[in-house]
Amino acid sequence: MDLPFHRLFSMPAFEGLRITRHYCNKNPEVEINDIIQIIQNVEADANSFDLEAAKYLHGFVCQGIDVFGGEYYQCCINDVILHRQPLWAKLMRLGRTRFVKKLSRDESSIFRQAGLLMSPPSDEVIKWWDDLSGRVRLAIDAAKMEQARKAEKLTLDHERERLKLLGIKEEPIWTAIEDNTAGYDVQSYNKNDYGLINRLIEVKSTIASPLRFNVSRNEWEQAIKFDNAYIFHIWDMKPINPILYERVASGVAPHIPSDNEKGKWTNALIPLNII
Repeated sequence: MDLPFHRLFSMPAFEGLRITRHYCNKNPEVEINDIIQIIQNVEADANSFDLEAAKYLHGFVCQGIDVFGGEYYQCCINDVILHRQPLWAKLMRLGRTRFVKKLSRDESSIFRQAGLLMSPPSDEVIKWWDDLSGRVRLAIDAAKMEQARKAEKLTLDHERERLKLLGIKEEPIWTAIEDNTAGYDVQSYNKNDYGLINRLIEVKSTIASPLRFNVSRNEWEQAIKFDNAYIFHIWDMKPINPILYERVASGVAPHIPSDNEKGKWTNALIPLNII
């Protein structure tokens, strides 16, 4: 059973894991369910622990660490955040003080109990924050890539159906897999009086509200170069069945920034609803 995050990220769960691991270490031959039963029968304060959450945490948190050592809470916090990826984890990039202000009182008290809010922070505490922030950032980047690939697959499916309706036997090409610098993600086709012509598609995925998407300088240069052959596919990934919006370069152009003598733009955020 998948328990809610607030049950796992709590002192009753962490303390329950501590006592569970203590008994497991003393009785390595005893199954975890029997360990839980022993704790409930023997420990006077067993009701103060969330032993169900502790059993869940036992599967992935703090393997091999001294549960009575000073780093125990830090290990619990680290592993639970990486395992469950709460929405507020991405706010860690704002810096420690601003991040903690976004937490509930109970959540911030856990960081404080772990010695992670000491001021000034020790080198060890700084390293802990930097390490976790870096790993959270990698996890977020991986989630974004997964979402982007899903959107590209949706475009491939969409184009296969469109080509079939047009009587075109060619298959769309997943360009982004082979060359991520091309400036578009999928090569498809259209027909004109002379035969087949390319339809180059830059695929965007978004869960933002209001809907918006990023355009890189390279993508925009390709859009200008190929003009009407270049299409933006913007997928709203929030619904169970994602919704496709198609936009051409002429619709995006009014929202592209201009260079000046002090610098050149590299990325632009385009609001979808005003195009």
